[in-house]
Amino acid sequence: MTTDEILAALSARYSAPGWAFFPEVRNGTGWERPARTVDALAMNLWPSRGLELHGFEVKASRGDWLKELKDPAKAAEMFAFCDRWWIAVGDKAIVRPGELPPTWGLLVPRGTALVIDMDAPKLEPKPIDRLFIAALLRRVTETWTPVADIKVAADKAREEGRQHGLAQVEGVRSDLEDLRASVADFERAAGVKLTDWRWGNVGRAVYLVIEKGPEHIRRVVEQHKAWAERLVAECDAALKDTST
Repeated sequence: MTTDEILAALSARYSAPGWAFFPEVRNGTGWERPARTVDALAMNLWPSRGLELHGFEVKASRGDWLKELKDPAKAAEMFAFCDRWWIAVGDKAIVRPGELPPTWGLLVPRGTALVIDMDAPKLEPKPIDRLFIAALLRRVTETWTPVADIKVAADKAREEGRQHGLAQVEGVRSDLEDLRASVADFERAAGVKLTDWRWGNVGRAVYLVIEKGPEHIRRVVEQHKAWAERLVAECDAALKDTST
């Protein structure tokens, strides 16, 4: 799994209505504390389940994981606010046996989903302060689309679709009128109503006239004439024989 695929799997695992999921959250706004960013946060929204706040670091390669192990202070700032802390990896082989800190949980891929390989223990988080709340709310506003805006966009798309459909209908109507006019012109020139033709395929007849030309038609007629003359001569001979 890539980093984006891991985040997508986390979002699916910690989804509404039971959870609120936020990618890339800072530990505060402004510069009153050293800026740290966690790859994702998820807060449980049910009091019966503890309203826990979970933090996630995402690692798509072994190199990323080794850097994390060498710099434990990187996670400490956000770790302190969380009820549980997880490493979500793109491949189970990224974290080798014995490397996972005892206070961290491990999520590994199974198909396109993430499953628990090592459960994260319950921590004792410090109270969330206003700087952290401000950073969390800022992330909410950056990722949230108001319902009113969604409705406006949906109405606009619906109207554009209606107008597009009307334009297509007008185009078909115009093409149909052009076709009707062309058929009428042909029937006037040919002296034949296409719907009343009783002597064969009109299209084939037109093809023969246009593609083969009058000479081809004359030869065909002459061949039939010669055949008919031979047939008449044979009939006359047969009648003569029967009369004698």
